[in-house]
Amino acid sequence: MKEWNWKTMVELPADQARQEPDASGVPESCPCSCLRSMVRVVDAVSTEQAVLEAQAALGDVTGKVLLSVYRRAAAEDLLDLVATGHDIGDTLARIRVPVAAASMLAAVLMDGVVRWATADEGDVSMVGVAALRDRGQIIGLVVAEFARGGSTGVGKASAVCLRCVVSVMSVVILRTMIDEAQGNLLTLARYRSVAELSVQVTHDFNNMMQGVLGNAALAKMDVPEDSPVAVSMAAIEESATRASVLARKLLNFAHDSARGGATCDAVKAASDALDLAGTLYLKGVTVTKDLPGHAVPVRMTDNDLQNTLILLIKSGVVRLRPVTGAQLSIAGDPTSERAEVRLELDGVTQAISSEDGTKAELLASAAQAVATRSGASLGLASAPGVISIVLTVAREVTQHSSSGSGATAAPAQGIELRGTRVVVVGKPSPLVMLLGATGCTAQAALTWEDAAQDVAHFAPSVALAIISDNSDLDAAVEGRRRLGLPVIVICQHGVGCPADKASSVDGVLGLPLDLDDLRRILTRVLH
Repeated sequence: MKEWNWKTMVELPADQARQEPDASGVPESCPCSCLRSMVRVVDAVSTEQAVLEAQAALGDVTGKVLLSVYRRAAAEDLLDLVATGHDIGDTLARIRVPVAAASMLAAVLMDGVVRWATADEGDVSMVGVAALRDRGQIIGLVVAEFARGGSTGVGKASAVCLRCVVSVMSVVILRTMIDEAQGNLLTLARYRSVAELSVQVTHDFNNMMQGVLGNAALAKMDVPEDSPVAVSMAAIEESATRASVLARKLLNFAHDSARGGATCDAVKAASDALDLAGTLYLKGVTVTKDLPGHAVPVRMTDNDLQNTLILLIKSGVVRLRPVTGAQLSIAGDPTSERAEVRLELDGVTQAISSEDGTKAELLASAAQAVATRSGASLGLASAPGVISIVLTVAREVTQHSSSGSGATAAPAQGIELRGTRVVVVGKPSPLVMLLGATGCTAQAALTWEDAAQDVAHFAPSVALAIISDNSDLDAAVEGRRRLGLPVIVICQHGVGCPADKASSVDGVLGLPLDLDDLRRILTRVLH
């Protein structure tokens, strides 16, 4: 038996497509015998086997017949072959069939009415098309090809028989979808376990890096600056700092977006997203950032903003092979009610498979869903070799206190140092370890922007700033105003603190640092 010519079928004139209005030609044993014999269809171990069983069951009452099952392609005017009785070895070929306007295929997908077409050549005398359904929605088609004549002595092809088949096949398809969903749930559960373990390992890794940084700084203090050992210690500090910063960004990204505030600094969140994406999706790619020199607070959690950008980067990487460049910019005009995060990916546009195209669309749809949930708008545009992304988010209006006393209240009188939370801002140093010896709980922040993020979830009571030069002093004074926290500056060897700067902070200490001096100044500042 020849295979049906899809092109001919799609272009059939409308007057050849007709519904069989009555069941006068259906044998008395149908549809009951049809349904009884279809018990094997429901029990089939696969969709392909179910098609063969349904083909045999329908053939018992109509004569020789071949079936093909097609699923509707999401957001496309196409059908994907799921299974066919022609050649079971071809069912994994994912054949795609276009649905032409005004064709019988398009008509059945629209109204679900069974339609027929006659054939004047070959062994096929008639083709019937019926709709697969899932909870009232048409999800695909069953196409039946009936043999011409023969001495089988059974009834002719009937709409009633075909409806029996599609009813049972709809159940089979739905069960297959449920099995796939259960498999996906198991996979997601595994991924969640891996993610939870990764976060915990990253926590431990970050803590170990702090120990490496502290010990390297202590060792560095005991050797001359021009010693080869000092050079090695500096290299250790640099590598450990980079590892700690990356771990910190990963932990921030892993935070549940439901926790913490509903706003974030778009500058830091977008920059961190690009850095995280660079470890996998943009590895070796030239990345440029044109960012404002100040924070741009927006009404979107940092987790959601980073998720949106990383999902879009993943989608772009699928479409551009390879990606050759990425540019990030943010319009931070304080007078505007909205901020625009712009990301442009450059690369080479190549033909991609339908599977990759679907993957890219799903990633972009997921990013759109995250943006919509946060009240942000997402614009995507593509040209040969370029994908442009614009995320528009409402700005958060911030109010600063003129007195410098911040949102975090100072501890009450008589409080002990044990459990006091301290954020240490600046280059890696052993201060985190020393503060632990005083009973404080300390956390390191490389910059004041990082410290501002810590205020939301770590809630420090005081900040210690490592001062290497005059610019660090200026940053500490600005950080005190921005965070509203008391700030104690720790000046490295050879760095002085002018009187005007000393009066703008809450305490000044120098290196080498005495533990008792540190306790005394903390007690004075906090009390």
